Amino acid sequence: MNADQTQPSGPDLTKGIDAALLADGATLLGHIGQDPVILARSGGEVCAIGATCTHYGGPLAEGLLVGDTVRCPWHHACFSMRTGEAVRAPALNPVACWSVETIDGRHFVRGRHELPSRSARPSSAGGRITVLSADPAAPYDRPNLSKDFLAGTASEEWIPLRDAEFYRENDVDLRLGVSATAIDTNATLVRTADGDSLSYGALLIATGAEPVRLDIPGAGLSHVHYLRSLADSRSIARPLNTRKMP
Repeated sequence: MNADQTQPSGPDLTKGIDAALLADGATLLGHIGQDPVILARSGGEVCAIGATCTHYGGPLAEGLLVGDTVRCPWHHACFSMRTGEAVRAPALNPVACWSVETIDGRHFVRGRHELPSRSARPSSAGGRITVLSADPAAPYDRPNLSKDFLAGTASEEWIPLRDAEFYRENDVDLRLGVSATAIDTNATLVRTADGDSLSYGALLIATGAEPVRLDIPGAGLSHVHYLRSLADSRSIARPLNTRKMP
């Protein structure tokens, strides 16, 4: 990597920029030290947040500014310009956020805010969350399955959305490899394929989808693969990566 590639883009925002350079509804890419930062102006308010999406590293400066949020151009993750919080999937983690001060017609980026605490939710916030999933793997990031992980250039540690500690701290009961077969709304019960029944106070149904299977000769051959799950990605990547080995 050469020196030009390591240099941050745009102006040093701690030194300020002419306010006339930032139109209402527009963003501007700059930096603080080596950190890429975007300034955005919406309704007369100017905010500054980190310019790299926490989901897959997308360039937020090329994203869409909607009200007080910016949407990543790659997978449409959405962040609050006021706080840096991730407010829409697939991003789960916030970006950094800074204060902005306007003096004599120039915008200056000042102190960096502390990231919001991610401690376990208070017990008073509600009951335990139970997640039923037919997939044997804990919730993971599907876009990664068709990119670096499939190419063999990314560790499987990148794939899970959260580690096991997160679920323990937040009282989330993950039941993997379990299929829901029926919902009894009168009894507020979910019935599973293994004969179990679980009561619920509130129920969220997230069915997902399955690939459309080809109905043509040869579609069932062993070298024809579908990519939807972590298991699918593993089965495709394994022979590919084996052939790369010396």
